[in-house]
Amino acid sequence: MATTPTTSPTTAELWAVIKKEITGIQLVWETANGLYFQPQGEGWRTLQADAPLLIHLTQTALMESLLMRMSRLMDSAATGKMSNLSLKQLVTADASIDPDEVAIRAIWDGSGLKTVRDKYLSHNDLNRSMAAVHTLNIPLESADIEALRQLAEGLRALRRNVNPKLSAGAYVDQPLDLQVSREVKVLEKTLLSGKRFFELLPEHPVLQQALVALEAHQ
Repeated sequence: MATTPTTSPTTAELWAVIKKEITGIQLVWETANGLYFQPQGEGWRTLQADAPLLIHLTQTALMESLLMRMSRLMDSAATGKMSNLSLKQLVTADASIDPDEVAIRAIWDGSGLKTVRDKYLSHNDLNRSMAAVHTLNIPLESADIEALRQLAEGLRALRRNVNPKLSAGAYVDQPLDLQVSREVKVLEKTLLSGKRFFELLPEHPVLQQALVALEAHQ
């Protein structure tokens, strides 16, 4: 996320963009957490059994996006002559944010996520790629998932704590959690309804006709 500096943004401008980044991280985490790391209903379990590759690829895409978004925020304030949109950049603009950034960095530094990012996502290491079995997913262990959870929660707390310092107002983010949670529940109900439909299909000619009509409009 490095750019060539033109005019330096104000602290308020910088914070406005970082808040959006944190919101993006929150939404991706809540989606991945709701779909893959919480007990699932019968509808979602059935889809996982019927379309395992699709479900696996979706999880991989979510986790890679989450890790890259988080790691960019943990970059240094600058890389050479290029400025980075990162928490360090925010500390450079306003030193009062330093304790909040230090708390997040302790989680990041105590995890192995930077190694995973550098080894598997930042670039394609030729020697590793030639020697290892090729796979589409990045190797995340249970400890890595827990670290991602802690970072998501920590960034959410940082946004809540920092906002009054920089924007003179509280930041309310609960509606985003509720929206993702509701949509995960809607997905489960939709999948369960579809499962029940196909279970009843052989015994109900009307349902068979409905399926034929539906397929005709695809």
